[in-house]
Amino acid sequence: LYKERYSIERTNAWMDSFRSLLNRFDTTLTSWKGFNFLAFIVIGLKKFTRIKKSR
Repeated sequence: LYKERYSIERTNAWMDSFRSLLNRFDTTLTSWKGFNFLAFIVIGLKKFTRIKKSR
């Protein structure tokens, strides 16, 4: 249970680094979902490029 909670909390902390998600400038559910998907893509790309550079 702790490992699952830790991964969820870590993901939420990463998402909090995006101001547009914190300030909620979006007015529709579609735009909110779009910003979340974009944030996950950016987080994933940063992680994968970091892994690739370390090899």
